[in-house]
Amino acid sequence: MNAVNNNQRRTEVDLIRGIALLFIVVDHVNGSVLADYTIRNFTLFDAAEVFVFLAGYSAGAAYLAMEARQGASAASKRLHRRSWEIYKAFVLTGVLMLLFGFLLAMCKVPAPAVRATEAPAFMAQPIETLFQVIGLARQPFVSDVLPMYAVFIGLAPLAIGWARKYPLAFVCGSVALWLMAPALLPLLPSSEPRGWSFNPFAWQLMFGMGLLARLRPDFVLPQQNIARWACTIGAVVVTMACMALTYLWMRPHVYEAWLPAWLPSMVFPLPKQSLAFLRVLSFLGLAWLVYLAARAGWVERVARFMGPVVQIGRHSLFCFVLGAVVSVTIEGFTYGIAGGRPTRPVALGGDLVAVAILLVVGGWYGRRKEAKKVAAKSAIVTA
Repeated sequence: MNAVNNNQRRTEVDLIRGIALLFIVVDHVNGSVLADYTIRNFTLFDAAEVFVFLAGYSAGAAYLAMEARQGASAASKRLHRRSWEIYKAFVLTGVLMLLFGFLLAMCKVPAPAVRATEAPAFMAQPIETLFQVIGLARQPFVSDVLPMYAVFIGLAPLAIGWARKYPLAFVCGSVALWLMAPALLPLLPSSEPRGWSFNPFAWQLMFGMGLLARLRPDFVLPQQNIARWACTIGAVVVTMACMALTYLWMRPHVYEAWLPAWLPSMVFPLPKQSLAFLRVLSFLGLAWLVYLAARAGWVERVARFMGPVVQIGRHSLFCFVLGAVVSVTIEGFTYGIAGGRPTRPVALGGDLVAVAILLVVGGWYGRRKEAKKVAAKSAIVTA
């Protein structure tokens, strides 16, 4: 029974991560129609929080599984290898973004993604720009979450040891680092004055919460029924309030006429770079409700009918790189056809093509990888 439950939880995580990756793809296509209906339009956070939290959860799960089979040393080495794989994926994604941006610029496609891919810098100083990408000082379009991800996975074995033994101290240390994050950001190499798009000193809080959720659920989850009910009521209130704030955030004309100017400025904007408090609060409220849905078996039942999306989440690194290429290609295609910002029918067509590519190629890649694993196990048994 435990094995079945573990597998179900893994499938649920893969489903949610797959949905987050699809959101990331369409959110990065300027003019996208489907981007008007992703999670960022209904909450104060977006798919990035989901991706980073689940990265922490998955890192904890991978460590525990490997530790149970081969010991702590092998588990640590596995995460270090994964960190190196993520770094290589970042370099590959960064180089692809430079090349695709260069091609769009040469074709004179008026897509905003051209500047976001760092193509102008690449055309002006190609060698220096490439070295900046390799050194993490320049992080082109979409790829900017990967350097932070690689750092977190590389340091995860240390964090895991601390979180398992001293969960309260781990939380306090993570919160303290989050509070100091803006002052620490200049320590990182960057070609831009504003620094990394994702401040890892802040976003470690989200990754750490994912780790702790997997490693010490006894510490994270309330044990008494009354406490669970209180969390549920609080989560509903927070989620509804954040949905209302999101509605206002995206429609300033609704409140500008009757609210004093200083009041909205205390709430908006919500800096993503430093992981604003309301983003964290909004995420936690909805995360608790999703946890309850998963515990009731609803998410697992949905996963049965969304196999390709589960495959995208299961092979997230490959699909992330693929999604980055798809985002810039689709934006270039739709802007090229329209000669500027595309009409909604053209943009929707581009969205559907982007999603279809992710589902088809991601599903194919997942089935291929799993077939190889089955063949390798069969060969070992035969031998």
